[in-house]
Amino acid sequence: MNISDNSKVTTVLYFSSPLPFQKFTTTLLLCLANVTAPVLANQNFLPPPMNEYNHQVIGNKVYFSISESQKIDNDTLIITLNSSAQARSANVVIEKINRKMQTAIASLKKYPEIKVKTSQYQVHPIYNKGETIRHWNGNQSLVITLDAQSKQLKVLTELQEQLSYQSMHFMVSAKQKQKAMQQLTLTALQTFQQQAKSIANAFGASNYQLLETRINTPFPQSRDSNMAFTSRMVTAESMAAPAIESGQSTLTVNVSGILLLPKVVSE
Repeated sequence: MNISDNSKVTTVLYFSSPLPFQKFTTTLLLCLANVTAPVLANQNFLPPPMNEYNHQVIGNKVYFSISESQKIDNDTLIITLNSSAQARSANVVIEKINRKMQTAIASLKKYPEIKVKTSQYQVHPIYNKGETIRHWNGNQSLVITLDAQSKQLKVLTELQEQLSYQSMHFMVSAKQKQKAMQQLTLTALQTFQQQAKSIANAFGASNYQLLETRINTPFPQSRDSNMAFTSRMVTAESMAAPAIESGQSTLTVNVSGILLLPKVVSE
């Protein structure tokens, strides 16, 4: 019988037993040297490929980092206004808030560029000394987002007829931030490469290798203008829109890495 290079064969065995022609099948693993040796002899055994677990790095490692920052004008304004009410009944409180919010949202229909978002109701009872409910308080917020340089700021004069001013802050829009960060990242990587060369030169190395590079972009730091409106600052329709300065945000890109300098072997 000729045995091929297969490492296992299936053999059918027949045994005498009370049941005629009972068939048993078993798998035999052939581990004989005269079978496996020719197979192994025909294979090329090479060292395992280099990877992050078995590679050997010879040289001096230098950990370093650089940072690039850029100031950019805030182009988005977010204003939060509040509708509040007080009544002996929770349902009356909700009804009053609804009426104010519906009027405010209706006035914003004239400005399709303005994004509008409302928060959930917050209605809670106020108790007297006898621990019985004296009345109910409730509030709901309206958040509008618009262009910081837009002339639509006059909308505040309309909204504050129904709502009270709560807060205002500026930020960089996602589109503007992405565009600025792409250019800032390229600048940071160029600075990173230049710093790597400078470090290698300082150590007297003719060449170097970057083993690792990490890019980190922290959340932009914004410097908002100090705005503190009161409920009476912009209520009259004849008043001009409030003058504001949008300020700037600082975008930052941090790049860190590991530099490998070859060891100098003295003769």
